Amino acid sequence: MKYLKKIISLLFAAVLMITMCFSVSADAEKVTVSLDGVEITFPDAQPFIDARDRTLVPIRFVSEAMGAEVSWENETQTVTIVKEKDTISYQIYSYGALLNGQMKVFDSYGILKDDRTMVPLRFISELLSCNVDWVKDTQTVIITSPGEAIAFPEPKLTFNYPQGEYDKRLLWITLDNYRDFERNCPNYEFKIEFLSPSEFNEFEQDEGEILGWQSYNRDIFKKLVLTNSTVTTLTQENYTTRANKKKITLSEGMEIKVKLTVRRNCSGEEREYIFTETMQYPYPVN
Repeated sequence: MKYLKKIISLLFAAVLMITMCFSVSADAEKVTVSLDGVEITFPDAQPFIDARDRTLVPIRFVSEAMGAEVSWENETQTVTIVKEKDTISYQIYSYGALLNGQMKVFDSYGILKDDRTMVPLRFISELLSCNVDWVKDTQTVIITSPGEAIAFPEPKLTFNYPQGEYDKRLLWITLDNYRDFERNCPNYEFKIEFLSPSEFNEFEQDEGEILGWQSYNRDIFKKLVLTNSTVTTLTQENYTTRANKKKITLSEGMEIKVKLTVRRNCSGEEREYIFTETMQYPYPVN
């Protein structure tokens, strides 16, 4: 009898220790979400970090905190979010979401947890045009709403370079906050002019036996779409003309200076911005 009581006591102590450890672990993994400095309250399903180290949040409460309307279609397991001019449609476990009828593809997907649609943070930033910061030390998601739409938001350009020899691009320039422009006027055009080296503004391409080599200008206006925010692309083979290749030598660290011209067709206005970049040059060019 004493032996049985001892066993029961040991089992009780083990269960208590496991419960306490689980509780501590759960507290350590608690994720807090704030919108414009105000913490968002989640009445049931809570934000969490999954096995792939992704932070997922309940999209309904975040969207409603931003003033959006959210609806759920159970038959197709699709959530629809309407905010101002934007309509977002997302089906659970899909890698893509529709934003105003255009498909936006992500590298991860949302899930159902506790009957709530949970989405990765990237969904919030790209679909709802928010700035999202992750503070690892405090397990805090800081969401900043986009604020009032303006005619000419400050453009954010990124100079992108290939990550492997399989990629035949030399560099490509993306406008990361294209959505900020679209919120004000759905009809913008963008043009990149290379100030240095200016030889990048013209390139040649072999169009086959009949047409042969043709010359093209790269500094032309272009409309962007949600699925492609690339303003201009230089390939390793056709980054300039054959004659210009003899004049310039590409090298790691060379200065690239560009002028971005933004044309707002809703009013006919144009503005110019200058950007300077240090070139990354890891792969041989033909």
